[in-house]
Amino acid sequence: MAVKILVFAFLLIMVSISVWLAIRVKRHPEKDRGMKRVMEEQRGAEYEAGMQMFLMVNYLSAGIAWVLAALLEIVFRLESFHAMWIAALGLCLVLVFAKWRFTGEFSKAGFVTFAIGLAITVTYLIVN
Repeated sequence: MAVKILVFAFLLIMVSISVWLAIRVKRHPEKDRGMKRVMEEQRGAEYEAGMQMFLMVNYLSAGIAWVLAALLEIVFRLESFHAMWIAALGLCLVLVFAKWRFTGEFSKAGFVTFAIGLAITVTYLIVN
């Protein structure tokens, strides 16, 4: 029982941090390290607004990935590594499409990372 309470508290903290970062990047973009770099590039207000939305999705998706990993581990009784692996693959795919949607840039490295991770996952599932 105590372990479940600790896991729930940890998840609550991780989601709270993600939500706090998303709110901070929305209200005070000048305080976020990622937005500072974007502002220094001086690529225009439209690009900055897109990157601001991308960073918000990034932070919120990371919090959801933590919850997804925990749910996969608890509900489906997956091992911790496999639950985190699936959540990381989902997060990678979400971030590739979010960056493409909000900034117009397609992250080839992110998509290749997702494809390699998916190939490793499928291979592992076929072998075992």
